[in-house]
Amino acid sequence: MDVTAIAEKEIVDLHVLLQAWFRGEGEADPQPILNHMTQGYCMVGAAGRPILRDTFAAALPKLHGSRPGLVMEIKDVVVRATGAEGHLVTYKEVQTQDGSSNERWSAVLFQPGDNAQPLLWHYLQETFLAA
Repeated sequence: MDVTAIAEKEIVDLHVLLQAWFRGEGEADPQPILNHMTQGYCMVGAAGRPILRDTFAAALPKLHGSRPGLVMEIKDVVVRATGAEGHLVTYKEVQTQDGSSNERWSAVLFQPGDNAQPLLWHYLQETFLAA
């Protein structure tokens, strides 16, 4: 099992869904996004606020179509630690919209999933890169 390839695919796949969501493309059903996360999912966004899965799920409908033209790019995926209980992976995310961009480093703790969804997002920590 190539954990790096599987993790990179999962990160890109979720960001493709998120990009479409923020752009308002496709169906306004948040479940395909939420299917990538454990029930105990928590993220600490770049602004430093923890957001639990239920809070994220409740916010998604308001965010559909909120950022037309958004482009999300994933770079520099690195598996930092791996084991039977999960994988710690870092990556850089570049968001571009209306001629401006911001970058963030992210660290995600993946837990094993199933055949349909081999990795599930359990914890995400984002940090803005200095401009």
